[in-house]
Amino acid sequence: MNTSGFLRGMMSKNMEGEKYLIHVATCVEQELQERDPDGKVIVMKLENYVLFVTGKQDSYQLTITETELTTLQQRDPYALDRKIWRDLEQQGLQIIRGSGNYLEYVFMER
Repeated sequence: MNTSGFLRGMMSKNMEGEKYLIHVATCVEQELQERDPDGKVIVMKLENYVLFVTGKQDSYQLTITETELTTLQQRDPYALDRKIWRDLEQQGLQIIRGSGNYLEYVFMER
């Protein structure tokens, strides 16, 4: 999947937190679907935000607090993505870098 760093920077600075999280979750889902068409990311707002990530064989869950969301959104345009992908990797998801530049932006340290 391809992404634009400039546009993402504008989004991270101007979008409301929950809308930004939903956008990032959609990007994660699109990247997952490049290797598993059944890949889904569901965002639920409970006390915190809970993300459910599912595929053909595996499922993962992670939590993001309001404070974490705000901090990551302000840190850099891909900090929230990076947190999600690292949490998924720690839970056993193998990250496969496919075509496109999205994961390059995500894992580029600033």
